[in-house]
Amino acid sequence: MCPESLPILGSAVCPPNRLGNFLPAALVLELKDMVMKAYLTNLPTGVWALALLPALILTRCVVATVVPQVIHAVVPEVVRTVLRLI
Repeated sequence: MCPESLPILGSAVCPPNRLGNFLPAALVLELKDMVMKAYLTNLPTGVWALALLPALILTRCVVATVVPQVIHAVVPEVVRTVLRLI
């Protein structure tokens, strides 16, 4: 076995430390999914609000730029002129 003080851990000389994880990769991923689901279901409402705030700001910016462009592309110039006169 290779000593822990060597800086070449992970090379061909010293295999990486697996920390005793001999489980199949699919089982490890399933365990990680279960842990994350349990963590996310127990988050307080304030944390959810803070996480959603950037998404709301981004959505508002996208809508503010995309919707006028779509309306301009879809509505003919004649209709816009009539609506402007009213």
